[in-house]
Amino acid sequence: MEITLKVETLSPLHLGSGHADVNVDADVVCDAYGMPYFPARRFKGLVYESALEVAEMEERSGLALFGTDALAALFHHGTDASDAQLIFSNLYIAEAGEYRRMQATWAYLEEMYGGLLTPEDLLEEYTSIRYQTRLENGVAADGSLRNLRAIDAGVTFYGTMELLHGDAHLPLLAAALRNLKEVGGKRSRGFGRIRCMMELPDGRTGADILEEVLA
Repeated sequence: MEITLKVETLSPLHLGSGHADVNVDADVVCDAYGMPYFPARRFKGLVYESALEVAEMEERSGLALFGTDALAALFHHGTDASDAQLIFSNLYIAEAGEYRRMQATWAYLEEMYGGLLTPEDLLEEYTSIRYQTRLENGVAADGSLRNLRAIDAGVTFYGTMELLHGDAHLPLLAAALRNLKEVGGKRSRGFGRIRCMMELPDGRTGADILEEVLA
């Protein structure tokens, strides 16, 4: 079963690439054309952490909705016996077909107007540079000015999540995505607020799945 995913940025989001240059102390992950994206492996790890929080909240509340066995089986943590598989794609700033068309367009423009249009130009369409400093006694400390690039609020990432042999775990996934509200760096400064949505091939959403469980 291939599930459609959408992740909307509600505040600036810093998905660090681990790279820096003379202009930016901390850059974001982007493709060869300068379009930011959400790496699949990183997103899957965040969904697992969120699902773990959901399972812990369920245990503390005494409810029996999803169960820790479902968590272990779905993410293969602590067990190799499960047939369930969960495969994520990278999440891009457009749905798959449109994203490929955008890549082809930028490849053509870069070839035709090389030097005039660069990946940095495209990256600036979706991001902005944020500055911060460390205060000492209410005054900016010398040499403490730093900057980072952040993906702007209002950007939506699109991708897929393929669930094999694990339809019974859909409620846990729906709850994990609903619970996943903050990601990336600088969360204590208001960065990284997101909204995650999922849609099944039959049109049901994560909200529909949870309503069925709680009914």
